[in-house]
Amino acid sequence: MNSSSHPILIELSQQLPETSTAYKSIHGAESYLQIISLAKAEFSWLSNLDAGSGQSVSNLDSLNKNGYENLLDDEEDRLIFMGTLKMIIELAEELED
Repeated sequence: MNSSSHPILIELSQQLPETSTAYKSIHGAESYLQIISLAKAEFSWLSNLDAGSGQSVSNLDSLNKNGYENLLDDEEDRLIFMGTLKMIIELAEELED
């Protein structure tokens, strides 16, 4: 299954940077499993900016590559992104079932 026809996922994705992999996966009609995977990765990066995501790339670097570079200065914005990603993950998991 893919997300191409689900308006709630599309609406939620509007709160993310257009360069975000989660945003692109929703608008690119990827499978729900792919959306879940990408959104979980971005959520994890936002949860711990100082950690690394493997391959010696920091979470902050990963977020910068995914369009968050100018959006992480404010803690409140970061929490909003995390909440949005959490809702995307939960909805995609429900739709996948």
